[in-house]
Amino acid sequence: MRSIRIGRLAGIPIGVQPLWVVIVALITLSLGAVYYPDQVSGIFPALAYALGLASALLLFASILLHELGHAVVARRHGVEIEEIDLWLLGGVARMKGYPKAAADELRFALAGPAVTLAIAVLFGAIALVLPSSAPAGLRAVIEYQALVNAAILVFNLLPAFPLDGGRVARALIWGRIGDLSRATAVAASIGRGFGWGMIGLGVLGAAAGALGGVWLAVVGFFVIVAAKAEEGGLRVRTAFAGREAGRFMSFPAVTVPAGTSVEDAIEDFFVKHRYSAFPVLDGERLIGLLDFAAVQRVPEARRADTVAADLALDDEELVVDEHQDVAELLERPVFQRVGRAVVTTAKGGVGILSITDVNRALRALDLQNAAGMRVRSA
Repeated sequence: MRSIRIGRLAGIPIGVQPLWVVIVALITLSLGAVYYPDQVSGIFPALAYALGLASALLLFASILLHELGHAVVARRHGVEIEEIDLWLLGGVARMKGYPKAAADELRFALAGPAVTLAIAVLFGAIALVLPSSAPAGLRAVIEYQALVNAAILVFNLLPAFPLDGGRVARALIWGRIGDLSRATAVAASIGRGFGWGMIGLGVLGAAAGALGGVWLAVVGFFVIVAAKAEEGGLRVRTAFAGREAGRFMSFPAVTVPAGTSVEDAIEDFFVKHRYSAFPVLDGERLIGLLDFAAVQRVPEARRADTVAADLALDDEELVVDEHQDVAELLERPVFQRVGRAVVTTAKGGVGILSITDVNRALRALDLQNAAGMRVRSA
C-alpha cells in the first residue's frame, strides 16, 4: 500500500499509510473510553478522547524518532534511506541495501531501541518530578508515554526477526559464522518460532475474552510473514547482485504510442497482449510507463479523449539502462510498488524488466545452482 508523503525529518522523507489512521483512531477510542476515565476522576468524555488522541500522536512521534534513530545511524555508515513510513503496526525505515558488516548491523539494530529507552526514561523522570499539584490529566498522559515506550522497548528487543531484537541476534550470529545468508536463515527461523508463539498466546487470550489477544495474534502473523520476506529478499539480492538488467529483460518491449487514447490502449494493448504495463513512446522519446491501475482510474466517459501520454508514470527510478544492477533495482520502493521498470539499450531499443521476469530468472538460477551442486558432489 502506497504511503502519503507528509514531510521530511533530517532530510529523510516521512510518509503515512492510510491504515495508520485506523490504529490512531483505535488507540484514541481505547484510551478515551477506558484509560483516562479510570485515571482522571470525573473527566468529561470529550476531554478524555482529546487526551486519547494526544497520547496516540505522541506515541507515534516516539515511534518516528525510534525509526529516525535507525535511519541516521544507517546513513552515517553509507546506507541510503528511502523513507520512513508510519503504518498499522508502527513504523519502518526503508533502506536501500544491506549492512556491509555484522558490526554495522548491530549498530543499526540498537539505534532505535536506544532512542526508545531515552524517551521512556525522559517521560519517567518527568513523572517523578511532577508536582502533586499538576493536573491529573497531564500526569496520566506522561505516565502513559513512559509505560508504553517501556513496553515497546521490551517487545522490540525480543529475538523475533525482523524485530530489532531479531536483527541484533542476526548481527551476533553473522559476526560469529561470517555468513549473512546463513545468519539470516537462522534468525528468520527463530523469528517464525516467536511468531507462532504469539499467535498461539493470542488465540488463547482471545478465547478467554482478552481483546488484546487478537492484536498479539496479528503481530505474530506479521512477524512470520516479514521474517519469510526478509529471508527471501536476501536470497534474491544474493542471486542477482552483479547481474545486469539487460540479461533478464523482455526485449523488445511492446510500446504504446503517446497519442493513443485510453480506449484504444485497453483494446489494442492491455486486452491483446495481456501485460499489466507498457512503455509509452513519443516517436523515439520515452515518456514513461502506462500501467493498468492508471488506465482503470479513468472514467469510461473520458477514455476516448484521454491519451497514454497523460497517464504515463514518469519516474526516473523506473527507467534504467541495460547495465543496471538487478539487485539494486529490486530494492527501489517504486519498483516494488509498480513491479516493473523500463530498460533502455545503447542502440536505442526499449525493453522491460518485470517481477515475472525476475521470478523466472530466479527459478532458472536455482536450477543452475542445483545442477552445479550435483556435479560437485559427483
